[in-house]
Amino acid sequence: MKSAIRIIWILVLIVLFFQSDGQSGVHGLLDKEKDRQETRSTGELGSPPGTYEILSDNGRIIIPFEFYRNKFRFKATINGHACNMLLDNGSLWDELLFFGSPKVDSIGFEITGETVIGNTKADTSTGITLGFKDVVFHEQTAVITRYNASLPNPWEGFDGQVSATFFKHFVVRIDFDEAVIELIPLGQFTYAGTGRTFRMHPGPFASRTMTADIVIQNEETVTLDLLIDLGGLYPLYLPIGRDDRITLPPDAVETSLGRGLFSQKGYLGTIQSVRFGDYRLNNVPAAFTVVEKDANVYGNTMIGLPLLRRFNVIFDYSNERIILEPSKSFNDPFEVKRNQ
Repeated sequence: MKSAIRIIWILVLIVLFFQSDGQSGVHGLLDKEKDRQETRSTGELGSPPGTYEILSDNGRIIIPFEFYRNKFRFKATINGHACNMLLDNGSLWDELLFFGSPKVDSIGFEITGETVIGNTKADTSTGITLGFKDVVFHEQTAVITRYNASLPNPWEGFDGQVSATFFKHFVVRIDFDEAVIELIPLGQFTYAGTGRTFRMHPGPFASRTMTADIVIQNEETVTLDLLIDLGGLYPLYLPIGRDDRITLPPDAVETSLGRGLFSQKGYLGTIQSVRFGDYRLNNVPAAFTVVEKDANVYGNTMIGLPLLRRFNVIFDYSNERIILEPSKSFNDPFEVKRNQ
């Protein structure tokens, strides 16, 4: 039952993640329903999915990526077919996820079962091979949404997503300056850089959080645990209603967070600063959504990709830590589009 609930939430979040013009409608929209589910904290990572084989002569695993539609994607092969994939860690999940399309259908997955997402059926498959130049993963499982030509395609340019396949097998280093992902086998990673190490805390739905100091205005500091999500399309997501110290900044405007079927009303505004240890970022755009007093952090209290890419980031889930090194864009001013 927990596995089915997790798959349902993963797929709903994925749909909401792909909003037009870099807008996300996930935040706040799911809180009421999500609060009906049991909040699941996972201190144990569990076994990594499948196996892997390193192919490079020097033992290093380097995967180049590019930015497309305000997200980063990388090339892979799925059972020998070329695909564009995303990396997601808002909720660690063992399955690969594929977005139904004529291209995905042409891969010819061997369907081994089905699951239901809301009122929509999706297929499951096993025995999948995920390949890159330097590494190949065997015996992967997947969920494949079913293609419907009558619906708009929010996943244009992307065929699927990877999550625990990377994060459970490896320490994952994302170098935004060089636009590469490096996968380092567990037990082989040592850190000698000048970045700062922060503890990751287990959060709901197999997520991880880290602690930050938020200043909305007037130098009043609020310490929060922020969910870490490479899929978040705004720098920060903050809740209105759960913590009385979090209020809308003076420049906040009501706006549509997302477009079309999955849009929702929220607010965009600029907070004074966010600080991780001695790293401080000023004038940070944030998306605000109204939530219930007892809402958990999932989808509304979060660090998104535009903030994370101000650092080169190392995720070490096996030791519950994240390492941040300021990237070349650390001091660049933030930019955000507003739908009004």
